[in-house]
Amino acid sequence: MENKGCAVSMKEAKFNSNELFFSITDQASTILSGNEVFVRISGYTKPELIGRYHNIIRHPDMPKIVFKTFWDFIKADKPIVAYVKNQTKEGGYYWVLAAVYPMGEHYISIRIKPNAPVFAKAREIYFRLLMSEHKDGVEASAFLFRELLAAEGFKSYEEFMSNALLAELIERKKSLLTSTAPAREGINSGLNDVLSLLLSKSNLLKEKYDIWFEKIDVFNAVKVMFEEKGVLLRLLARDIVFLSLNASVASYKVSSGGETFGVLANDIRINAKENDLLIEDIHALTQNLAHTLTEMIFTVSSICIQIEMFTYFLNETLNNSQEVSQEELYENLKTLLGLIIFYTDKLNGYQNQMHNLISESLKKLEQLDKQVMYLGYIQVYGIIEAASNNDETIGFGGIFSQLKDLIRSTADEIEIMQKKSFHFANENKNLINEAKKIADYIGDIKANVTQIKAVSL
Repeated sequence: MENKGCAVSMKEAKFNSNELFFSITDQASTILSGNEVFVRISGYTKPELIGRYHNIIRHPDMPKIVFKTFWDFIKADKPIVAYVKNQTKEGGYYWVLAAVYPMGEHYISIRIKPNAPVFAKAREIYFRLLMSEHKDGVEASAFLFRELLAAEGFKSYEEFMSNALLAELIERKKSLLTSTAPAREGINSGLNDVLSLLLSKSNLLKEKYDIWFEKIDVFNAVKVMFEEKGVLLRLLARDIVFLSLNASVASYKVSSGGETFGVLANDIRINAKENDLLIEDIHALTQNLAHTLTEMIFTVSSICIQIEMFTYFLNETLNNSQEVSQEELYENLKTLLGLIIFYTDKLNGYQNQMHNLISESLKKLEQLDKQVMYLGYIQVYGIIEAASNNDETIGFGGIFSQLKDLIRSTADEIEIMQKKSFHFANENKNLINEAKKIADYIGDIKANVTQIKAVSL
């Protein structure tokens, strides 16, 4: 008997890459509903799951610190994504990438089969966390968790989970097979008509949001550009400030023409300080832009998985023989659609915020461009003065030559930022216009979901 139990516990419960499942719980983690795949994979019957705590499927191989992280996020009303090893009724196991979204008094958990390379890294991290937990306790594993994520290049758990969700969705889209759903045998024809219409509209909505998903590479590239250029501009500004100090010192050492060089050095110093303040503002804007883009990427990924879940559930309802009451069907669809609407509103907010940040950044970059242009005039005049003073001011010639290089480098970085900002501003404007159309379309879907209650059985 013991060997049989061990064999069962090592058995993986199989499910396909194109399958999704969800569960809805209250804030105490009591299971209120779930779809057919969730029930099938768990090995329990639906009556055995409903009303039970979600930890009925918790696997002992899961590090406690991961579940602590889960609860820290959702109690703070923040979504969380994590790789989770679950346990079946028979003692087997299955891995999922779980995305959990707090929504009012409920938590909605959507799970997909993990296939991305980051999954292997997560399993390795979990193994090390378990070893640490068994040896030194949960607090030690919490410190190790942050350390291991940092070693993989992630600044925070938020960055890790966003990366994991995006990576898994990309892998999923590679293998995803779309299917049309025939009417379920015995299903009410009126209800079938409503569900078929919803499925058609949901598939179209998914196509519309694929536009956003395809832009994620653009979002990432812009994010990296702003992060890198923001830092680079700060370094260039510091170099110009330092050079202005050298110019001031050198002006005191010049016996002939010292006053002229003193004026030039003072102009450089004033200009450099103004540039420094301006670049600090630009740096702060680039940080806000990068943060907003990070949130946009996670939100787009979340909407994509939410729409896929909504579509899959419609397909599942039309295809499978498992009976779902009309009331439960309506409540599930309403809840899943409510999640899509909530995150669509969040995305719209981020897009408007992005529009304002880019506009402000372009204004600051234009101001900086004019400042650097004026600094270029000072540099040219300084080179002329240095040349006319022969060997006595060789030091100044070198200073103005260095200044020329710094001005050119700064101007080049400004030009790159301006071009990419203009391009992305137009991209974002197009997406904002598309979002308005999608909002109307989602309104139609919402009306169709409401029709489910009115269908006579």
